[in-house]
Amino acid sequence: MRLLTLFLFLFFGLPNPAAAQYEHLLHKSYAENVYGIHDMYRDLIETPDSVQRALKAGHIKEFARHHKDRRLELNVDFFLVFWNTFYQQQPKDISLRKLTGQLEAATRENLDFLRARSLRALAEFYWKIEKNYELAFEQYLLLDKELASARPADYPEMARDLMQIGQAYYFFQDYQLAGKYFKKAMVLPETSFTTMVINDAKNTLGLCYQQLNQLDSADYFFREVLKTTFPEAAIWKRIATGNLGASQYLRRQYDLAIPLLEADFKGAVAANDYGCAAGASILLADIFRHQKKMKLAAVFIARAENYIAKAEQPDRLRLLYPVMNKWFAANGDAERARQYLDSSVVAINRYHEKFSALKVLRAQQRVDLQAQELQLAAFGLERQRKIAERNFLVMLVLILIAITALTFFIQKKRQLAKDLRLQAATQDLEIAALKLNRFTESILEKNKLIEDLQSRSTQENKDLIFKELMQSTILTDDDWLSFQQLFERAYPGFIMRIREKYPELSLGEQRYFVLGRLSLSTKEMAAMLGVSPNAIQVMRHRIRKKLELSDNAPLEEIMKNT
Repeated sequence: MRLLTLFLFLFFGLPNPAAAQYEHLLHKSYAENVYGIHDMYRDLIETPDSVQRALKAGHIKEFARHHKDRRLELNVDFFLVFWNTFYQQQPKDISLRKLTGQLEAATRENLDFLRARSLRALAEFYWKIEKNYELAFEQYLLLDKELASARPADYPEMARDLMQIGQAYYFFQDYQLAGKYFKKAMVLPETSFTTMVINDAKNTLGLCYQQLNQLDSADYFFREVLKTTFPEAAIWKRIATGNLGASQYLRRQYDLAIPLLEADFKGAVAANDYGCAAGASILLADIFRHQKKMKLAAVFIARAENYIAKAEQPDRLRLLYPVMNKWFAANGDAERARQYLDSSVVAINRYHEKFSALKVLRAQQRVDLQAQELQLAAFGLERQRKIAERNFLVMLVLILIAITALTFFIQKKRQLAKDLRLQAATQDLEIAALKLNRFTESILEKNKLIEDLQSRSTQENKDLIFKELMQSTILTDDDWLSFQQLFERAYPGFIMRIREKYPELSLGEQRYFVLGRLSLSTKEMAAMLGVSPNAIQVMRHRIRKKLELSDNAPLEEIMKNT
């Protein structure tokens, strides 16, 4: 009996030795314990067997209860809920119930900053697992309010929370609002616990400014990242260097961009960061193409294709295919150039269609969320019922708006021509029209110069000059691509409508329609296309035949009404 009593005393009366190593965490605030808590989490994560991990966590909780430390007990609970949700393929309904229960316990017991961490975890669940972006943003807004009354010294994870909210807005390309949160994170005191997050905020804020074409501001924050000295700084310095190279590329200062992008490329390959390696390769390929170093450009095109495949990031093809189109055009391979122009349009459309679908999904989620709130309100008083009916009408309007938006994006996709208009969608159409007119005028001036030369020469010289001109191409493939891009800005969707309405037309016949839309004469068309006026007449006859029109039917009316 004495031995049994001694055993029971030793087993139940003494703390578990495995948990006793966390004695230094007892009855301390989160700010005092942050490094110890994360060491405890790391210890649990590094326990490979899930059963042993759960058993170990249970011992720590038992140890915390034995010492009446509710804060430590709930911190262990937080780990288990988070780990099982995001790393153990736990059923989603169970994860949501436990995450919600964790948040309710943190709110009810008012334990310092466990509520903020629980809100962040719930937002991550809605974002990463449920793909319900509107509910995720709702949690982030609550988290933002929670942080507004907190002191950085008391809550070391404030920078991380602000960064995560900012990244959510960055994902939806709200660069102004995202930058607001990155700036808040940057001004917080930098410690060994926050320095990586703060450097991430500086780099991503630079990317916001780069997207807004404020390159000097972008470069300022990239250089701020280069000043960092923490042990893991090398990766961020390499990324910031590549981003500085991208800014120089956008400025067309290629000699300055090359060493920066090459440094990023080599570092990314060494770190198996295939996405960054692909991004640097695309820019280097385009730079070397501009510099007429075609073999070197081809090397980086091949590298870009390889690393895009390794990174499994097909969205980057929308940036690579335009470079390949220009490379083949510069090498005289018109057919391959045309193929990659088509591929560019498809890749760009696919990317924007996917992003547009995400925005429409978020709008629909906002409507669904409002509908749920209306259903709850319907159980209230009569006045609340009337309010609910009014809001229900609002909900229907929002659904119509969402449907209209989706229809708009689908129609817009059909109207896109074979150019890179989507990469410069914010440019003013009037400026594009002006550039187009100038381009056309320069071609007409060339034609006038040819006529003047012919008039000043002997008939024999005129024939010789005319023959040589007819064998040359005044408008190169590169000129045609630039002309087509300008034309599409002035007459959006015209080329696409021609292709859809008259698929039987060849590429040359489509070009005739484009020039005809500018009301050019036969002689002017011939000069621009590098053919004889008779060839234009033959082309016009062939078009009438394909479209089953009479010889007297005016093609100009078809062009204007397309």
